[in-house]
Amino acid sequence: MRVLWLSTTPGLYKQVNSGYNGIGWISSVQSLIQEKHGVELALAFLTSNRDDKESELSGTHYYPIYTPKTNALAKLKAYYGGYKSIDDNAYVKQIYDVINDFKPNLIQLFGMENQLATILGKTKIPIVVHLQGLLAPYDNAFFPVDFNKNSFIWPFSKNEWLIRNGYIFAKKYIHVRGYRERELFKRVGYVMGRTDWDYEVSQLLAPDSQYFHVDEVMRPCFYEKAGEWKKKHKNKLIITSTISQTIYKGLDLILKAAALLEEETDVDFEWQVVGVAPNSKYVRFFEKSICMKTSRVKYLGVLNAEQLRDTLLDSDVYVHPSYIDNSPNSVCEAQLLGMPVIVTAVGGVPSLVEHKVSGLIVPANAPYELAYWLKYIFENPNMAENIGHNATTIAQKRHDREEITKQLLLTYNTILGL
Repeated sequence: MRVLWLSTTPGLYKQVNSGYNGIGWISSVQSLIQEKHGVELALAFLTSNRDDKESELSGTHYYPIYTPKTNALAKLKAYYGGYKSIDDNAYVKQIYDVINDFKPNLIQLFGMENQLATILGKTKIPIVVHLQGLLAPYDNAFFPVDFNKNSFIWPFSKNEWLIRNGYIFAKKYIHVRGYRERELFKRVGYVMGRTDWDYEVSQLLAPDSQYFHVDEVMRPCFYEKAGEWKKKHKNKLIITSTISQTIYKGLDLILKAAALLEEETDVDFEWQVVGVAPNSKYVRFFEKSICMKTSRVKYLGVLNAEQLRDTLLDSDVYVHPSYIDNSPNSVCEAQLLGMPVIVTAVGGVPSLVEHKVSGLIVPANAPYELAYWLKYIFENPNMAENIGHNATTIAQKRHDREEITKQLLLTYNTILGL
Protein backbone atom coordinates (compact mmCIF):
# COMPACT_ATOMS: atom_id res chain seq x y z
CA MET A 1 0.00 0.00 0.00
CA ARG A 2 1.09 3.57 -0.62
CA VAL A 3 0.56 5.83 2.40
CA LEU A 4 1.02 9.59 2.42
CA TRP A 5 1.60 11.38 5.72
CA LEU A 6 0.76 15.07 6.04
CA SER A 7 2.65 16.76 8.87
CA THR A 8 3.91 20.14 9.98
CA THR A 9 7.25 18.52 10.92
CA PRO A 10 9.79 16.84 8.58
CA GLY A 11 10.11 13.56 10.44
CA LEU A 12 13.42 11.92 9.62
CA TYR A 13 14.08 14.12 6.58
CA LYS A 14 17.85 14.63 6.45
CA GLN A 15 17.85 13.02 9.93
CA VAL A 16 16.52 16.29 11.38
CA ASN A 17 15.69 16.17 15.09
CA SER A 18 12.28 17.74 14.70
CA GLY A 19 10.89 17.30 18.19
CA TYR A 20 10.61 20.09 20.73
CA ASN A 21 13.11 18.29 22.98
CA GLY A 22 14.89 16.17 20.38
CA ILE A 23 13.62 13.61 17.90
CA GLY A 24 9.83 13.77 17.77
CA TRP A 25 7.28 11.03 18.21
CA ILE A 26 6.32 11.25 14.51
CA SER A 27 9.94 10.49 13.68
CA SER A 28 9.88 7.62 16.16
CA VAL A 29 6.94 5.87 14.52
CA GLN A 30 8.30 6.65 11.05
CA SER A 31 11.48 4.73 11.86
CA LEU A 32 9.28 1.66 12.45
CA ILE A 33 6.85 1.97 9.56
CA GLN A 34 9.38 2.71 6.84
CA GLU A 35 11.09 -0.59 7.66
CA LYS A 36 7.92 -2.60 7.07
CA HIS A 37 7.46 -4.46 3.81
CA GLY A 38 4.18 -3.78 2.06
CA VAL A 39 4.10 -0.07 2.98
CA GLU A 40 5.53 2.57 0.69
CA LEU A 41 5.64 5.76 2.74
CA ALA A 42 5.66 9.42 1.71
CA LEU A 43 5.87 12.41 4.03
CA ALA A 44 4.71 15.86 2.94
CA PHE A 45 5.76 18.52 5.45
CA LEU A 46 5.58 22.28 5.85
CA THR A 47 8.82 24.19 5.43
CA SER A 48 9.98 27.73 4.76
CA ASN A 49 13.40 26.53 3.60
CA ARG A 50 13.76 26.76 -0.18
CA ASP A 51 16.68 24.34 0.00
CA ASP A 52 14.40 21.48 1.09
CA LYS A 53 13.83 19.40 -2.03
CA GLU A 54 11.70 16.44 -3.02
CA SER A 55 13.76 13.34 -2.36
CA GLU A 56 13.77 9.72 -1.27
CA LEU A 57 15.74 8.76 1.81
CA SER A 58 15.80 5.43 3.68
CA GLY A 59 12.61 4.21 2.06
CA THR A 60 10.52 7.37 2.54
CA HIS A 61 9.55 9.81 -0.20
CA TYR A 62 9.75 13.42 1.04
CA TYR A 63 7.70 16.30 -0.34
CA PRO A 64 8.37 19.77 1.06
CA ILE A 65 5.28 21.98 1.11
CA TYR A 66 6.56 25.50 0.96
CA THR A 67 5.17 28.10 3.34
CA PRO A 68 6.72 31.54 2.91
CA LYS A 69 8.21 33.35 5.85
CA THR A 70 6.00 36.17 7.08
CA ASN A 71 7.52 39.62 7.15
CA ALA A 72 7.10 41.96 10.09
CA LEU A 73 4.34 44.01 8.44
CA ALA A 74 2.28 40.94 7.56
CA LYS A 75 2.69 39.61 11.10
CA LEU A 76 1.55 42.91 12.57
CA LYS A 77 -1.50 42.93 10.29
CA ALA A 78 -2.36 39.41 11.45
CA TYR A 79 -1.95 40.38 15.09
CA TYR A 80 -4.39 43.27 14.61
CA GLY A 81 -7.13 40.95 13.36
CA GLY A 82 -5.80 39.23 10.27
CA TYR A 83 -6.31 35.87 11.93
CA LYS A 84 -9.94 36.25 10.86
CA SER A 85 -8.98 35.94 7.20
CA ILE A 86 -6.75 32.87 7.27
CA ASP A 87 -6.51 31.36 3.79
CA ASP A 88 -8.02 27.91 4.17
CA ASN A 89 -6.82 26.90 0.70
CA ALA A 90 -3.20 28.04 1.08
CA TYR A 91 -1.73 24.55 0.71
CA VAL A 92 -4.44 22.62 -1.14
CA LYS A 93 -2.78 22.96 -4.56
CA GLN A 94 0.58 21.80 -3.24
CA ILE A 95 -1.08 18.81 -1.56
CA TYR A 96 -2.84 17.98 -4.83
CA ASP A 97 0.55 18.07 -6.59
CA VAL A 98 1.94 15.60 -4.05
CA ILE A 99 -1.10 13.32 -4.41
CA ASN A 100 -0.84 13.34 -8.20
CA ASP A 101 2.86 12.47 -8.06
CA PHE A 102 2.87 9.84 -5.30
CA LYS A 103 -0.63 8.42 -5.96
CA PRO A 104 -1.32 7.21 -2.41
CA ASN A 105 -3.98 4.66 -1.48
CA LEU A 106 -4.39 6.30 1.93
CA ILE A 107 -3.55 9.62 3.60
CA GLN A 108 -2.73 10.03 7.29
CA LEU A 109 -3.16 13.59 8.55
CA PHE A 110 -1.28 14.38 11.76
CA GLY A 111 -3.50 16.76 13.69
CA MET A 112 -6.31 19.09 12.69
CA GLU A 113 -4.72 22.19 14.24
CA ASN A 114 -2.92 23.20 11.04
CA GLN A 115 -3.95 24.26 7.54
CA LEU A 116 -2.97 20.93 6.00
CA ALA A 117 -6.32 19.72 7.36
CA THR A 118 -8.11 21.76 4.69
CA ILE A 119 -7.55 18.83 2.30
CA LEU A 120 -10.35 17.04 4.17
CA GLY A 121 -13.35 16.57 1.91
CA LYS A 122 -11.38 17.61 -1.19
CA THR A 123 -10.09 14.24 -2.34
CA LYS A 124 -11.65 10.81 -2.82
CA ILE A 125 -8.61 9.15 -1.28
CA PRO A 126 -9.48 8.02 2.27
CA ILE A 127 -7.96 10.22 4.98
CA VAL A 128 -7.43 9.08 8.57
CA VAL A 129 -6.90 11.90 11.06
CA HIS A 130 -4.34 11.19 13.76
CA LEU A 131 -5.70 13.31 16.60
CA GLN A 132 -3.25 15.35 18.63
CA GLY A 133 -4.67 18.33 20.50
CA LEU A 134 -8.24 19.50 19.98
CA LEU A 135 -8.47 23.26 19.64
CA ALA A 136 -12.10 23.84 20.56
CA PRO A 137 -11.70 22.19 24.01
CA TYR A 138 -8.34 23.96 24.41
CA ASP A 139 -10.11 27.25 23.72
CA ASN A 140 -12.63 26.41 26.44
CA ALA A 141 -9.83 25.83 28.98
CA PHE A 142 -7.47 28.58 27.80
CA PHE A 143 -7.57 30.88 30.83
CA PRO A 144 -6.79 29.45 34.28
CA VAL A 145 -9.08 30.20 37.21
CA ASP A 146 -9.08 33.93 38.12
CA PHE A 147 -7.64 34.92 34.73
CA ASN A 148 -9.27 36.39 31.62
CA LYS A 149 -8.21 38.75 28.83
CA ASN A 150 -8.45 41.71 31.21
CA SER A 151 -5.60 40.16 33.21
CA PHE A 152 -3.23 41.20 30.43
CA ILE A 153 -4.40 44.76 29.82
CA TRP A 154 -2.52 46.17 32.80
CA PRO A 155 0.28 46.66 33.68
CA PHE A 156 1.42 47.90 30.29
CA SER A 157 2.90 45.25 28.01
CA LYS A 158 4.40 45.95 24.60
CA ASN A 159 3.21 42.57 23.35
CA GLU A 160 -0.39 43.19 24.42
CA TRP A 161 -0.75 46.92 23.70
CA LEU A 162 1.46 47.58 20.67
CA ILE A 163 2.41 44.41 18.83
CA ARG A 164 -0.74 42.59 20.01
CA ASN A 165 0.81 39.14 19.79
CA GLY A 166 0.36 38.30 23.49
CA TYR A 167 -2.18 36.14 25.27
CA ILE A 168 -5.22 38.17 24.18
CA PHE A 169 -4.24 37.52 20.57
CA ALA A 170 -3.52 33.86 21.32
CA LYS A 171 -7.01 33.43 22.80
CA LYS A 172 -8.68 35.02 19.76
CA TYR A 173 -6.54 32.97 17.39
CA ILE A 174 -7.24 29.63 19.07
CA HIS A 175 -10.96 30.51 19.19
CA VAL A 176 -11.09 31.09 15.42
CA ARG A 177 -9.06 27.98 14.70
CA GLY A 178 -11.20 25.94 17.10
CA TYR A 179 -14.35 26.96 15.23
CA ARG A 180 -12.76 25.98 11.92
CA GLU A 181 -11.68 22.67 13.42
CA ARG A 182 -15.29 21.90 14.35
CA GLU A 183 -16.33 22.61 10.76
CA LEU A 184 -13.56 20.36 9.42
CA PHE A 185 -14.71 17.52 11.66
CA LYS A 186 -17.85 17.31 9.51
CA ARG A 187 -15.63 16.03 6.68
CA VAL A 188 -13.84 13.38 8.76
CA GLY A 189 -14.46 9.72 7.94
CA TYR A 190 -11.68 8.00 9.91
CA VAL A 191 -10.08 8.95 13.22
CA MET A 192 -7.02 7.60 15.01
CA GLY A 193 -6.75 8.31 18.74
CA ARG A 194 -5.75 6.80 22.08
CA THR A 195 -7.81 8.25 24.95
CA ASP A 196 -11.42 8.27 26.09
CA TRP A 197 -11.40 12.04 25.60
CA ASP A 198 -10.38 12.14 21.96
CA TYR A 199 -12.84 9.30 21.26
CA GLU A 200 -15.71 11.19 22.91
CA VAL A 201 -14.93 14.52 21.22
CA SER A 202 -14.45 12.98 17.79
CA GLN A 203 -17.67 10.99 18.05
CA LEU A 204 -19.54 14.13 19.10
CA LEU A 205 -18.19 16.27 16.26
CA ALA A 206 -17.96 13.51 13.62
CA PRO A 207 -20.61 10.96 14.70
CA ASP A 208 -20.38 8.97 11.45
CA SER A 209 -16.61 8.57 11.62
CA GLN A 210 -14.85 5.29 12.38
CA TYR A 211 -12.46 5.43 15.36
CA PHE A 212 -9.24 3.41 15.64
CA HIS A 213 -7.16 3.07 18.80
CA VAL A 214 -3.46 3.48 18.06
CA ASP A 215 -1.00 4.29 20.84
CA GLU A 216 2.08 6.47 20.38
CA VAL A 217 5.75 5.62 20.13
CA MET A 218 8.02 7.37 22.63
CA ARG A 219 11.49 8.73 21.98
CA PRO A 220 14.15 5.98 21.80
CA CYS A 221 16.26 7.03 24.81
CA PHE A 222 13.30 6.49 27.17
CA TYR A 223 12.94 2.86 26.09
CA GLU A 224 16.64 2.38 26.82
CA LYS A 225 16.05 3.22 30.50
CA ALA A 226 12.54 1.78 30.87
CA GLY A 227 11.82 0.74 34.45
CA GLU A 228 15.17 2.00 35.77
CA TRP A 229 13.86 4.79 38.02
CA LYS A 230 14.71 4.35 41.70
CA LYS A 231 14.06 6.79 44.53
CA LYS A 232 17.40 8.41 45.34
CA HIS A 233 16.69 11.14 47.90
CA LYS A 234 15.82 10.18 51.48
CA ASN A 235 15.42 13.56 53.10
CA LYS A 236 14.41 15.71 50.16
CA LEU A 237 11.69 15.63 47.51
CA ILE A 238 12.78 16.48 43.96
CA ILE A 239 9.74 17.28 41.82
CA THR A 240 9.90 17.73 38.04
CA SER A 241 7.34 19.14 35.61
CA THR A 242 7.63 19.73 31.87
CA ILE A 243 5.52 22.59 30.52
CA SER A 244 5.65 25.17 27.75
CA GLN A 245 5.12 28.92 28.04
CA THR A 246 1.41 28.54 27.36
CA ILE A 247 -1.03 30.01 29.84
CA TYR A 248 -3.09 26.84 30.30
CA LYS A 249 -0.09 24.60 31.08
CA GLY A 250 -0.41 25.14 34.84
CA LEU A 251 2.53 27.22 36.07
CA ASP A 252 0.10 28.95 38.43
CA LEU A 253 -0.79 25.57 39.96
CA ILE A 254 2.91 24.77 40.45
CA LEU A 255 3.48 28.07 42.29
CA LYS A 256 0.39 27.66 44.47
CA ALA A 257 1.21 24.07 45.44
CA ALA A 258 4.86 24.96 46.09
CA ALA A 259 3.78 27.80 48.38
CA LEU A 260 1.55 25.43 50.36
CA LEU A 261 4.34 22.88 50.73
CA GLU A 262 6.66 25.61 51.94
CA GLU A 263 4.19 27.21 54.36
CA GLU A 264 2.23 24.25 55.70
CA THR A 265 4.65 21.31 55.74
CA ASP A 266 8.16 20.39 56.80
CA VAL A 267 8.95 18.82 53.42
CA ASP A 268 12.33 19.85 52.06
CA PHE A 269 11.70 20.05 48.34
CA GLU A 270 12.88 21.46 45.04
CA TRP A 271 10.54 21.81 42.05
CA GLN A 272 12.27 21.68 38.65
CA VAL A 273 10.34 23.15 35.70
CA VAL A 274 11.59 22.04 32.28
CA GLY A 275 10.69 24.06 29.20
CA VAL A 276 10.69 27.51 30.82
CA ALA A 277 13.72 29.77 31.21
CA PRO A 278 14.39 31.44 34.59
CA ASN A 279 14.35 34.96 33.11
CA SER A 280 11.08 34.40 31.26
CA LYS A 281 8.41 37.12 31.22
CA TYR A 282 5.96 34.22 31.53
CA VAL A 283 7.40 33.38 34.97
CA ARG A 284 7.38 36.99 36.13
CA PHE A 285 3.78 37.43 34.99
CA PHE A 286 2.48 34.51 37.05
CA GLU A 287 4.60 35.30 40.09
CA LYS A 288 3.26 38.86 40.12
CA SER A 289 -0.35 37.97 39.24
CA ILE A 290 -0.83 35.45 42.03
CA CYS A 291 1.66 37.13 44.39
CA MET A 292 3.70 33.97 44.79
CA LYS A 293 7.42 33.59 44.33
CA THR A 294 9.61 30.93 45.84
CA SER A 295 13.24 29.99 45.52
CA ARG A 296 12.17 26.34 45.70
CA VAL A 297 11.00 26.42 42.05
CA LYS A 298 13.90 26.13 39.58
CA TYR A 299 13.49 26.83 35.86
CA LEU A 300 15.71 24.63 33.69
CA GLY A 301 14.78 25.85 30.21
CA VAL A 302 14.48 23.49 27.24
CA LEU A 303 16.32 20.17 27.57
CA ASN A 304 17.02 17.60 24.89
CA ALA A 305 15.63 14.08 25.25
CA GLU A 306 18.64 12.62 27.05
CA GLN A 307 18.93 15.57 29.43
CA LEU A 308 15.22 15.34 30.28
CA ARG A 309 15.43 11.58 30.80
CA ASP A 310 18.38 11.93 33.17
CA THR A 311 16.66 14.77 35.04
CA LEU A 312 13.61 12.56 35.56
CA LEU A 313 15.70 9.61 36.70
CA ASP A 314 17.23 11.84 39.38
CA SER A 315 13.80 13.12 40.52
CA ASP A 316 11.32 11.65 42.99
CA VAL A 317 8.01 12.44 41.31
CA TYR A 318 6.71 13.89 38.06
CA VAL A 319 3.80 16.39 38.16
CA HIS A 320 1.70 17.32 35.13
CA PRO A 321 -0.31 20.44 36.08
CA SER A 322 -2.00 21.30 32.77
CA TYR A 323 -5.60 22.56 32.45
CA ILE A 324 -6.14 20.64 29.20
CA ASP A 325 -4.24 17.92 27.32
CA ASN A 326 -4.87 14.78 25.34
CA SER A 327 -2.11 12.23 26.00
CA PRO A 328 0.98 14.20 27.02
CA ASN A 329 4.13 12.32 26.09
CA SER A 330 5.85 13.85 29.13
CA VAL A 331 3.58 11.79 31.40
CA CYS A 332 4.04 8.66 29.30
CA GLU A 333 7.82 9.03 29.27
CA ALA A 334 7.95 9.44 33.06
CA GLN A 335 5.77 6.35 33.49
CA LEU A 336 7.94 4.41 31.05
CA LEU A 337 10.98 5.15 33.23
CA GLY A 338 9.04 3.85 36.26
CA MET A 339 8.38 7.15 38.04
CA PRO A 340 5.36 7.96 40.19
CA VAL A 341 3.33 10.68 38.46
CA ILE A 342 0.68 13.11 39.65
CA VAL A 343 -1.62 14.45 36.94
CA THR A 344 -4.66 16.70 36.67
CA ALA A 345 -7.97 15.12 35.65
CA VAL A 346 -8.29 16.93 32.33
CA GLY A 347 -8.84 15.88 28.72
CA GLY A 348 -7.38 12.49 27.91
CA VAL A 349 -4.91 12.40 30.81
CA PRO A 350 -7.06 10.14 33.06
CA SER A 351 -6.82 7.44 30.36
CA LEU A 352 -3.11 7.20 31.14
CA VAL A 353 -3.33 6.89 34.93
CA GLU A 354 -5.30 4.76 37.37
CA HIS A 355 -5.51 6.63 40.67
CA LYS A 356 -3.34 5.12 43.42
CA VAL A 357 -2.31 2.29 41.06
CA SER A 358 -0.20 3.72 38.20
CA GLY A 359 -0.19 7.33 39.37
CA LEU A 360 -2.20 9.90 41.28
CA ILE A 361 -4.96 12.12 39.91
CA VAL A 362 -6.03 15.50 41.28
CA PRO A 363 -8.62 17.96 39.94
CA ALA A 364 -7.53 20.86 37.76
CA ASN A 365 -6.49 23.91 39.79
CA ALA A 366 -6.27 21.89 42.99
CA PRO A 367 -3.15 23.13 44.83
CA TYR A 368 -4.27 21.77 48.21
CA GLU A 369 -4.84 18.26 46.91
CA LEU A 370 -1.61 18.38 44.92
CA ALA A 371 0.38 19.56 47.94
CA TYR A 372 -1.19 16.78 50.04
CA TRP A 373 -0.16 14.03 47.62
CA LEU A 374 3.35 15.43 47.25
CA LYS A 375 3.69 15.35 51.04
CA TYR A 376 2.26 11.83 51.07
CA ILE A 377 4.77 10.59 48.49
CA PHE A 378 7.61 12.15 50.48
CA GLU A 379 6.48 10.39 53.64
CA ASN A 380 5.62 7.06 51.95
CA PRO A 381 8.50 6.12 49.61
CA ASN A 382 7.34 2.49 49.35
CA MET A 383 4.01 3.63 47.97
CA ALA A 384 5.82 5.85 45.45
CA GLU A 385 7.97 2.94 44.28
CA ASN A 386 4.93 0.64 43.96
CA ILE A 387 3.12 3.21 41.82
CA GLY A 388 6.23 3.66 39.69
CA HIS A 389 6.57 -0.09 39.22
CA ASN A 390 2.94 -0.40 38.13
CA ALA A 391 3.33 2.59 35.84
CA THR A 392 6.30 1.18 33.95
CA THR A 393 4.59 -2.20 33.52
CA ILE A 394 1.54 -0.52 31.99
CA ALA A 395 3.55 2.00 29.96
CA GLN A 396 5.88 -0.61 28.46
CA LYS A 397 2.83 -2.52 27.25
CA ARG A 398 1.01 0.64 26.06
CA HIS A 399 4.04 1.94 24.15
CA ASP A 400 5.33 -1.37 22.83
CA ARG A 401 6.73 -0.47 19.42
CA GLU A 402 5.88 -3.73 17.69
CA GLU A 403 2.31 -3.66 19.02
CA ILE A 404 1.85 -0.06 17.90
CA THR A 405 3.14 -0.98 14.45
CA LYS A 406 0.54 -3.76 14.31
CA GLN A 407 -2.21 -1.34 15.41
CA LEU A 408 -1.23 1.14 12.70
CA LEU A 409 -1.02 -1.45 9.93
CA LEU A 410 -4.36 -2.96 11.01
CA THR A 411 -5.90 0.51 10.78
CA TYR A 412 -4.55 0.98 7.26
CA ASN A 413 -5.73 -2.47 6.16
CA THR A 414 -9.21 -2.00 7.67
CA ILE A 415 -9.74 1.36 5.98
CA LEU A 416 -8.59 -0.04 2.61
CA GLY A 417 -10.56 -3.26 3.05
CA LEU A 418 -7.51 -5.49 2.80
